[in-house]
Amino acid sequence: MFKKRKKTAFDRIEFILCEPDIDVFKLADKLLKGKPLILNFENQNEIESNKIITFLSGITYAIDGEIEVIKEQIFLFATKQDYKDGSLRKFVNEYKE
Repeated sequence: MFKKRKKTAFDRIEFILCEPDIDVFKLADKLLKGKPLILNFENQNEIESNKIITFLSGITYAIDGEIEVIKEQIFLFATKQDYKDGSLRKFVNEYKE
């Protein structure tokens, strides 16, 4: 029999392009359920982007998480536990500017 490979944190990432009508509470719920999020704010204005980042920063702090800036308008939100398997750190190191 084959052993089922345990999903890494990278396997569980959800990539989201933030549009003006994005529901920040749904994003917060995903974080609270343990799903790492990569958010791209290229289609969002600066004021709204800052509001979303501020709100999700509070959520990330509350779940003992970390935020990584991957590129100027692309952020990774995840718990510290998600970084333990090394898959997120590897991703960040490959794509971070």
